[in-house]
Amino acid sequence: MAIFLVTYDLKKPGQNYEPVHDYLKQYNYCKGLESVWLLDTEVPASKIRDDLSKLIDTNDETFIVRLQRDWASYGYYCADWLKDPARRW
Repeated sequence: MAIFLVTYDLKKPGQNYEPVHDYLKQYNYCKGLESVWLLDTEVPASKIRDDLSKLIDTNDETFIVRLQRDWASYGYYCADWLKDPARRW
């Protein structure tokens, strides 16, 4: 089990984010910043990357990283979500 931070930059003007959002919403997630999602999942980062690569253009960028309990934020919407004892670090 892990918490992953997923971020992306879809470069084409007028890019349709809906397929990306629909994919990410299948996970236990929190979206607190524009293009930053937190996922609580057993799926490895490489699988998330591979799945997203099918939904975006070749000039777009994604970054997926596993988080640890050592984090800090200020005014971050997902802070309570991260603090929830149900999180599976």
